[in-house]
Amino acid sequence: MNSFTPVMVKESPVAASPGKNLTGSPRVARDVVADFYNTIQKWNDVHIRGAHIVKQIASIKAENLNSYPDILESPILDLFNLCKMCSDICLEMSNFSKRMIALSKLHKEETYLFISLTVEEMADNMNTVYKAYDKELKNKQLVLENVAHSKSKSEAMFFAALWSYQINITSEITLKLEALLTETGHRKIS
Repeated sequence: MNSFTPVMVKESPVAASPGKNLTGSPRVARDVVADFYNTIQKWNDVHIRGAHIVKQIASIKAENLNSYPDILESPILDLFNLCKMCSDICLEMSNFSKRMIALSKLHKEETYLFISLTVEEMADNMNTVYKAYDKELKNKQLVLENVAHSKSKSEAMFFAALWSYQINITSEITLKLEALLTETGHRKIS
């Protein structure tokens, strides 16, 4: 005879008080996660704009391997500005990660703030996501420094692919971000 016992999950403060404002640590954590996610959306916008520019630079360079045509100047400057924006975005992510770490130090209890993650686990997830984007920033800076100096068409295309693919933003990183959003009530559990 098989009998199943239902799993009892603590109700999240977000679900327990729809339409009411959260207070204290849950409010701070929820706001930090929302700001962190919005910052990643800014990154995604810059990334997409940069992919078009890098593709344009790679195409120009593929046709002019032994020279630096004047038409490269404008897209290189645009790419420089986008890399600066990515750097600023990473700094914002770092600050949000530090805020969550500080919250985890204030909230010393090993209890769950929402449903299934402690504040320390949330801080660890956020820091892992931030570090992945920081590594990706280094790749974008590498592309900026080298794409206009490509010696072959395949090298130029490599830099375009390096910008576009974002090898450090893995499915594990996306899952950690989604866990933060779900935990804080920004994503519904289906």
